[in-house]
Amino acid sequence: MKIYISSDMEGSTGVVSAAQTDRAKPQYAFGRAMQASDLRAAVKGAFEAGADSVVVNDSHSSMTNIDIAQLDGDVRLISGTPKLLGMVEGAGECDAAIFLGYHAMAGTEKAVLDHSFDSRTIYGLTVNGQKMGEAGINALLCGALGVPVIMACGDEALCYEAASLLGDRLVVCSVKEGLGRSAALCLPPDKSSALISASVKEAVARLKRGEFAPFAPEGPYTLEATLMNTLQTDAASLVPGASRVAARTLRFETQEALELRRLLYSVIECASAVGEDY
Repeated sequence: MKIYISSDMEGSTGVVSAAQTDRAKPQYAFGRAMQASDLRAAVKGAFEAGADSVVVNDSHSSMTNIDIAQLDGDVRLISGTPKLLGMVEGAGECDAAIFLGYHAMAGTEKAVLDHSFDSRTIYGLTVNGQKMGEAGINALLCGALGVPVIMACGDEALCYEAASLLGDRLVVCSVKEGLGRSAALCLPPDKSSALISASVKEAVARLKRGEFAPFAPEGPYTLEATLMNTLQTDAASLVPGASRVAARTLRFETQEALELRRLLYSVIECASAVGEDY
């Protein structure tokens, strides 16, 4: 049994500030350490539950945050960017996926560091009319590969979001309660590590009992991306297939779920190219 872990940073234990997730800031060392601590706990839980191997995908920012020297046993690390499937690169060869250190979608109240893929450009996303953030879209990509998501870990807002979309069989693990975008009531690392390991073991046990199915709503798929300003929307409207349905909103139609990743990141790259000027 091979377990996949997509490891982000904003939802990690104790992380509450954007500076703690930015490698250019001195506080980044703390965020990186907390991401690693949560990851070691998840890997430990997976092996204790009977996993034969674990694939970890570094899924934060430059995707070069995880020190492979801190990983033991039959673990493989996917590091670096760009990657075709980004935060879920390599998931297709695994039996189940875990979303670790994830955060709620942009615009979520009392959610730590809420955003949807790129906080500079993306105001909101929907797929077939359903609001989605990183957890939802990455679960959809995993589903297209036939891989179920069995656990999500982050703050309480993320846990609620993921369970609302993926169902109550999903194991959720909250390591902090958001009090605002940059404030939270946090568990200490020893408590959160124990909770993460136990949650992973529960999720793998449910997987063995056949309780999970891939999140795979039928196509075709309509992606709507609302951007931060009209200049960014002007630039992103150059992406092939874009239909401008509002001043800051672009719509795309596709038959293939995996194509959503290409479309979304094409939008982000074009929008990013013009900066944030209004």
